[in-house]
Amino acid sequence: MAHLSFAIICVIWGSSFILMKRAVVGMSPTSVAWWRLVTGGLALGLIYLLARRQPTLRREHWLPLLGIVLLGFVWPYSLQPAMIPHQGSAFVGMMVGFTPLLTILVSIPILGVWPTSRQVVGVLGALACLAALAGEGLQRHISPAGFALTISVPFAYAIANSWIRRSLGAIPSMELTLACLLLGGVILTPLAWMSPRPVVEPSTYQGAVTAAATLGLLGTGLSTYLFTRLVQSHGPLFAGMVTNVVPIGALMWGWADGETVTTLQIVALFGLIAMVSLVQFNRAPIVAPTARSLAAATDP
Repeated sequence: MAHLSFAIICVIWGSSFILMKRAVVGMSPTSVAWWRLVTGGLALGLIYLLARRQPTLRREHWLPLLGIVLLGFVWPYSLQPAMIPHQGSAFVGMMVGFTPLLTILVSIPILGVWPTSRQVVGVLGALACLAALAGEGLQRHISPAGFALTISVPFAYAIANSWIRRSLGAIPSMELTLACLLLGGVILTPLAWMSPRPVVEPSTYQGAVTAAATLGLLGTGLSTYLFTRLVQSHGPLFAGMVTNVVPIGALMWGWADGETVTTLQIVALFGLIAMVSLVQFNRAPIVAPTARSLAAATDP
C-alpha cells in the first residue's frame, strides 16, 4: 500500500507545477496558495466527517502544528507560483528534488539521527548537482536572491517533515493533514484577498481557477494526506524520496509547454537522483528514539 501511495503522489505532484503555471496567469501567488489549501481542506474535511473520527489534537500540539503549517504549507505554496513565471515550472520543480538530502541534514538537530558515510557521499554529490544548477540558473539570468528563495522551499519541506515525525507522529494522518490545510487557509485568507490579481479575460481567469482547484483537490488534498501517512509510517526520508521522482514529471511538463530545458539541467537532475538513490535504497526507515513509541500509533 505504501508503494502505491508513493506512485500516486509522484504522478500528481509531478503535474502540480504546470498547474501552478496555469493558475498564476490569472491569480496572485497567494491566491493560488489559498485555493490549494481551502479546496484541498474542504475535500479532505468531507472525508473526515464521513469517517466520524474523534479529534486527537490537543493544546500542546498547536505550537508545532503552527510551525509545520508555516514552513511546509504557507511558505512553499505561496513562493512557488511566484517563482514559476520567472524561472519556469521545470526549474522550480527540479529544485524540490533536494528535499531528501536536506532532510538528512536537518534530521541531525531535530531527530538526533546522524548520517552514515554513504549518506555523506550522497549529500556531497547532491551539493555538486546543486552548484551545477545554480551556475546554469545564473547564466539564464536567475538572480542569486531568486535562486536562494527557490532552494528555501525544499529546505522548509525537510524541516516540516522531520518536525511531523518528532512532534506529531501520534496524530492520525487524515486529521493532521486536514488541520494543516485549514489552518494554512485561515492564515492566507487576508493576504489572498488583499493581493491584486492580473487583469485578464474572464475565460482566462476561469481557467486559472480551474487549475488552482484541481491543484487543491488532487495535489494538496489527496496527495498531502497520502504523503503525511508515509512520513508517519515510514519516516521523512522514505517519504521524501517522492521528491526524487517529482522533478522528472516537472521537467517533462515544462519541456512539453515550450520551456527551455538544457543538457546541464538533465545531467544535474539525474545526478541528483543517483545521489538520493545511493542514500536511500536498501535501507530501513529511520525512527528516532523519541519517536519509536509513536510509530506504532499511526494509521494502518
